[in-house]
Amino acid sequence: MRLRYLIVAVAAVTLAALAFYYYPRLLRAGGLPLEGKFRELYSSDAAFRSAVDELRAMVLDPQVPFDKGRALQLFNTVLGKLGLPAIDAAHFRYGKAVAGRVEKPPEPMECSTPGELRLVVVQPKPDVKAGNGLERVYVCEYELGGRRVVEVTLVFRNERSPSSTLQDAWYEAWRLVSWGRSRDIETFFLVLEGGRVYADFSGFALVLQGTMGLRLVRGIGSGDKAFGESAHEEERVEAPGLNLTVYVNTYNHALGLKDNNPGMEKVVFVVTPEKAAVGRRLHAENDYSDLRYSGELVKP
Repeated sequence: MRLRYLIVAVAAVTLAALAFYYYPRLLRAGGLPLEGKFRELYSSDAAFRSAVDELRAMVLDPQVPFDKGRALQLFNTVLGKLGLPAIDAAHFRYGKAVAGRVEKPPEPMECSTPGELRLVVVQPKPDVKAGNGLERVYVCEYELGGRRVVEVTLVFRNERSPSSTLQDAWYEAWRLVSWGRSRDIETFFLVLEGGRVYADFSGFALVLQGTMGLRLVRGIGSGDKAFGESAHEEERVEAPGLNLTVYVNTYNHALGLKDNNPGMEKVVFVVTPEKAAVGRRLHAENDYSDLRYSGELVKP
């Protein structure tokens, strides 16, 4: 009996060690298809689907309490089915993703195309090589609180850190549960006010379809943070106009109008209205996520 337990323990340690070794290499070789595997299991494996649904209810339904112990158990079921090592309690730092609920979704905002928008997005080359390159851009112009607003949403293929460790795999699996996607989506606003243009990187909220849960999306300004750092800081800075350059400054795609990594090789994406999709963050989420949203709330 002891020998059997010893064999199981050694096998578990070996699996974890192999995952730590091979996961970064699989990412560099073209990416571990967690999203595809997740969706395939969700459609074909009843136990996997049940674990995901129960976990999503705790995370996304305002009326379902979050039981951390049970959530950890469910998440490890998900990880096991995905072929990933279990996460321990010390690394499981996830929780509720909604801040209450709303009675009804906000009225839909009609989008128009900002004809004079000329946007250049500059991304560190190591981020693109890691599989996190900019994939699509959504733009939407509307009036809010008497001001003209251009909402810009950037869709990146993933959000892998420079170290690409097992924690990246855990975090990607968690995003697939709680966001319904592994792509990273970021949004900022260009506000025209008093003859000036401000780049607003502060947050907003999404309304989940069904539960009407209010999901707060944190601000994404980079401040003085550099590529190897994580940053989600609210910030509002004056911009030169609707012809501007935005820098991806950190590995989790916090944005700024100043290059915080001047010595790093870059990849440049030129975005014109003809190349962008017309839509808001709401539309980007519904295009890329397995979850569905019925509204978006932006402060005036």
